[in-house]
Amino acid sequence: QPSIRIKAMRLSTKQTEIIKSIIAREISSDAKIWLFGSRTDDTRRGGDVDLLIESQPPLGLWQRAKVKNLLETALKIPVDIIAKSPEAEPTPFQAIALTTGYPLTPTP
Repeated sequence: QPSIRIKAMRLSTKQTEIIKSIIAREISSDAKIWLFGSRTDDTRRGGDVDLLIESQPPLGLWQRAKVKNLLETALKIPVDIIAKSPEAEPTPFQAIALTTGYPLTPTP
């Protein structure tokens, strides 16, 4: 069983469950989710929720907009989403999100 790396993050358990539930329902239960950006830094306040979502197929523009809207409505916080395909090499920005982010789902 893959484990989830422990790192500080400023989301409640309820908020994390909302994110995982909406993404599983709207995208795939196999989607991998990383939280990155200001919400991974306990010394900061506020900030939007930055997510990298890896799914097959990767999120299209309309699906990403729908998921963003559902998440923002449920969380009452602005959400930014980056989509990635599992087999694609990460862009430099995706690589930063993957290495500095906090996995919300188990990763291999």
